[in-house]
Amino acid sequence: MPKHEFDTRLDHCHRHLEAFLETRPANTSDWRVLELGTGWFPTVPVGLYLCGAAEIWTFDIAPLLRSVQVKLMLDRFAESERSGELQKRLPRLRPERLAKLREFSASWDGHSPAALLEKMSIHFHVRDAQQTGLESRSVDLFVSTAVIEYIPRAILKSILQEFKRLGSAGAVQSHYINLCDHYSYFDLSITPFNYLKYPERRWQYLNSPLAWQSRLRICDYRALFAETGHQIIREDNTKGNPEDLRKVRLAADFQHYSLEDLLVLFSWLVARPAAEEK
Repeated sequence: MPKHEFDTRLDHCHRHLEAFLETRPANTSDWRVLELGTGWFPTVPVGLYLCGAAEIWTFDIAPLLRSVQVKLMLDRFAESERSGELQKRLPRLRPERLAKLREFSASWDGHSPAALLEKMSIHFHVRDAQQTGLESRSVDLFVSTAVIEYIPRAILKSILQEFKRLGSAGAVQSHYINLCDHYSYFDLSITPFNYLKYPERRWQYLNSPLAWQSRLRICDYRALFAETGHQIIREDNTKGNPEDLRKVRLAADFQHYSLEDLLVLFSWLVARPAAEEK
């Protein structure tokens, strides 16, 4: 795990937490979290534990946790603490939780990442988040970091419906979404909008099953949240270069989108149940 990636994950953790605290400043004790997409490095759940989360569930459809990666993550936490960077990136960090993390890390035998996480009340599940098995109204904060762009629309709608069932009164969702063509990270000859030129029938053959991309645009996500009974209360977008978009001959599937929506490459969405809006 490169240091810059670790630092970025800490920043995402901080932003998820601030979105929650800004929305629910009067009720921040014993708050419980569900993370969608554990991945290789459970940095965000550990960061939320350090900042006071009472219980965290993290779901992934693949068992990606490995002892080597978790050990590297723990080393990064230790290095960041020694340099003072950890406290700067997570200003709400609780010293007693940090002491516990040191204790858990020192006593960990390195064999079971899930067992280590359990010591922090972080429950790792390899399970489809459409059916979490958790109790209704048991979660206060839902987070995902560059995950939901990999989920097909119908499945994501089902997950958001499950989140509606799980959410406590005034529950908050915080999602960071990457809407770029991920192939552009490896092929510098194409732009982040490149995959918008392919009709859906052709894209089905080009879309890698190892890193499947939905191609949903920002307005599609707005619609999904509305359809599942949520209200987006904050939307922070980063747009691409219009010149890059003009280089792409849009497939018919995308010609009805507005220019403003097509230009969005990254978005941070914060949502609450629509019924909670005044």
